[in-house]
Amino acid sequence: MKGINQTVKLGLEIITPTQSGSGAELFKELDYIERNQMAFIVDQQASFNAVASGNLALDAQLLAGNRLSDWVTAAGQDFGYRLPWLGTTAKVPEKFREQLKDAMNRPYLQGSAIKGAIRTALIAEWLRVADKNEVLSKMIAGLLPKSIPGKKPNPKSAANNLMWALLGKDAKQDIFRSFKVKDTLFANSDLRLADIRWLNETRWRSMTKKKSFDNWHDGDGIYAEVLQPSALGLLTLQWDGFLLSDVSKWQQAGTISTIAPKDFDDLRQRLNQHAKYRLQREIQFYKDQGKSAPEQECQRILSMMKQDQQSAYLQMSWGSGWRGMTGDWASDEQVKIFRELFNLGRMGKPFPKTRRLAVSGEPKLPMGWVRLTPYELVADKLEKQQTQQQTSAAQSAWVNQKLVQIAQQNRSSEKDALRGKALAEAWGALPDGPEKQAALTDIKNRWLAEGWWDEPNGKSARQAKAIYEQG
Repeated sequence: MKGINQTVKLGLEIITPTQSGSGAELFKELDYIERNQMAFIVDQQASFNAVASGNLALDAQLLAGNRLSDWVTAAGQDFGYRLPWLGTTAKVPEKFREQLKDAMNRPYLQGSAIKGAIRTALIAEWLRVADKNEVLSKMIAGLLPKSIPGKKPNPKSAANNLMWALLGKDAKQDIFRSFKVKDTLFANSDLRLADIRWLNETRWRSMTKKKSFDNWHDGDGIYAEVLQPSALGLLTLQWDGFLLSDVSKWQQAGTISTIAPKDFDDLRQRLNQHAKYRLQREIQFYKDQGKSAPEQECQRILSMMKQDQQSAYLQMSWGSGWRGMTGDWASDEQVKIFRELFNLGRMGKPFPKTRRLAVSGEPKLPMGWVRLTPYELVADKLEKQQTQQQTSAAQSAWVNQKLVQIAQQNRSSEKDALRGKALAEAWGALPDGPEKQAALTDIKNRWLAEGWWDEPNGKSARQAKAIYEQG
């Protein structure tokens, strides 16, 4: 019906390490500390609040040390989240690239980034098919940048004429305006710290020494916080029914409306066709360079896609390379022309010749492969995950902090601390207000989940319940 939006819920599953960066780097002893050979990202506000509310005078805390780890020690517990290694444990680095997170510190992939990757893939697939048509091929060739005597073309605007002709010059007339993608949230437990290396043809690049080596151990790349393989989030796609009811009213005349997806089935088929093309080229590249491990990983993704008749496969975000952003539709002859025009790479060498690979035993995992899966196939897992996240969000930070402190002081488990009198007395000492009420609600919910509230077992538990009921 006219004006009715079509909304499709999907699961977005990470296949290979995926990084959508915040643009910031995190630094050791400023943003994170080392714990058991892992990085621990510190919730600094919670840590400082714990220090300020502690028994030790603030001036004594200041004299104790000025490193972040000193303040965490003074707080009496670790507030934040741990960042396990992806695949291989190594020395905790001095800095790494941060994954984008929301205001509640949850990692996510932006809807705009997912839509951008989908848009690039669909445009590439359409152009590759159109290039086989003589009329369309001539039209495309006429819109591509050319060598003009005495004038150097600007690489930043090289694709403008082509994109304007296909999609529309004004954003309000772009056919992809009718297609919307929402952000996809993940849990902190889905994050890993990855060691990412640069492969230049057959050799491994050292980013600090600016040299290449035969052995990857001699090179060095960068470290990044990534979403791990098998991480799952909820993705929502939407088609604007009002805009699609009559595209002639707003779309630029002469542009190609069929580039935008009609529905998920249409999107799945075209994304997978493009993914197949990309993977086959990557497999051939690694085969030519004699790198069997990443070749096998690409072959694994390709085999997974061939056996999966219901999901859409896509490479996105940082690490997808030049082909993932710009040129994976052009023929080898067109790429040759682009290279001459814009001085891309060294002539006689493959282009692009560089790949970023995450280390898992050895550098082998290509970056950014995900799949979009029908919701009904992952509904149970997503709903359970959402319930866990809601439960975690509803928990009182004060209760979490006190449980750890009491357990450490008494050398007991947090479960014992939860039903003990010490927690109840600490709660009773809180001033009346929202924090005290939230803490009581959280404690009662935890007791109910354990079956303690109606029949508390033990003298300490009965005394604790009496305090809660009197308060």
